[in-house]
Amino acid sequence: MSSFLEEFFRNPATVGSMVPSSRELTEKVMEPIDFTRARCIVEYGPGTGVFTDVLMQRRQPETAIVLIEVNRRFCTLLQQRYAGHAHVHIIHGSADKTSEYLQQLSLPPADYVVCGLPFSSLPRRLGWRILEDTRQALRPAGRLILFQYSLRNKKLFARFFQLLSNAHVLLNIPPAYVLVYAPQGTTAE
Repeated sequence: MSSFLEEFFRNPATVGSMVPSSRELTEKVMEPIDFTRARCIVEYGPGTGVFTDVLMQRRQPETAIVLIEVNRRFCTLLQQRYAGHAHVHIIHGSADKTSEYLQQLSLPPADYVVCGLPFSSLPRRLGWRILEDTRQALRPAGRLILFQYSLRNKKLFARFFQLLSNAHVLLNIPPAYVLVYAPQGTTAE
């Protein structure tokens, strides 16, 4: 928790909250994931690994987990925590290069992208690039699962994705929204 708080104060634009996500938020984010069928799950900004731990517990042994973290300290922490785990790839880099990373790792397009990046505090152009690349990195039937602390960027998300569901999780500090999207032009399964 202390490293999470430290990193928030060091760079609040890339760390979305002062405290890790609650169990209720974690469960709501995991709800849309079909762990029996997922071959590749990507997580943007895993931070200290709150969601990652649950992804690791629930995934099939052969499912690839790709963690993309821009913060070097969090990246080092994740590398230490998940060293020796098969099919776990930790990348110190930016989410706007996800398709490139998947290609370099010889992985299929992502079934799911879990994202808690603070789009409200990211430079607008970077947010666009991330969403555009995410759409390319996802399978046509893939899902983007976003958790955000406000709905301010729904119009931006709608440029690239079709909203399938929206839930408000009050038992989190701060309360959060979980938005599930499909790439534009696809239909719900």
